[in-house]
Amino acid sequence: MKPDIKFLNTLLEIAHLEFQTYDVFNQKLIFSSGVAKRFLGYSEQEYLQLSEHYSQTIIHPDDIEKVQNTIEHILNAESGQIVEMTVRLRRSDGSFAWVYSRQMVYERNDNDHILTVIREVEDVSQMIALQQSLQEKVNQLKVISFKNSHLIRGPVATIIGLIELIEERPVSSQQSKEILEFLKDTISKLDGIIHEINDEASLR
Repeated sequence: MKPDIKFLNTLLEIAHLEFQTYDVFNQKLIFSSGVAKRFLGYSEQEYLQLSEHYSQTIIHPDDIEKVQNTIEHILNAESGQIVEMTVRLRRSDGSFAWVYSRQMVYERNDNDHILTVIREVEDVSQMIALQQSLQEKVNQLKVISFKNSHLIRGPVATIIGLIELIEERPVSSQQSKEILEFLKDTISKLDGIIHEINDEASLR
C-alpha cells in the first residue's frame, strides 16, 4: 500500500526536520516543508522572497564562504553522495539559528549538469549552545588547573625553602628580617592566587 498525498503532507507537518528542494543554477529555494519557516519565524511569503537571494539575505555573513564551498562540493558530487553543512540562518527577529543540513543531488539535465538538490535541515541551536557552554567550562577548568600546577607551586616552594633555611642554620637579625619580608611577600602572592582560583571556581 502506497502512502497518499494527505499522509505525506501530515508526515511533513509533524516532522521536526525541514525538507527542501533547491535550484542550484538560480540559487533559489523551490520547495520547503514549512519547518524552517516555523523555527525562523518568517511567513511563507517572506521566506520565499528571502530564498531568491538565499546566501545574501538569510545566511550569516561569516558562513557565506562555507555555503559557497558546499555548493561547489555538490556540483562535483557523485550521484547518491551526501554533503553535510552546519551554518547560521537569520531569524525574523535578527538573531541567528544554527542549522545542520544534509544535501544530495536530485535532478540532472541531459548534459549531466545538476539542476536541483534535495536537502534535510535540522535546528541544532540548542546543541551548539550546549557545546559552547561546555567549552567555556573546560577553559575555566584549564585556567584553574594551570594556576594549581604552576602559579601556586612557585610561592609554596619559596616558603618551604625559607622555612628550611631558618631551621637549618642560625641567622642574624638582619637575615631574619629579610627572610620574614620574603615570606610575607610570598604569602601575599599565594593568597592572591588562591583568591583568583576561588573566583574562577565561583564562575562554574
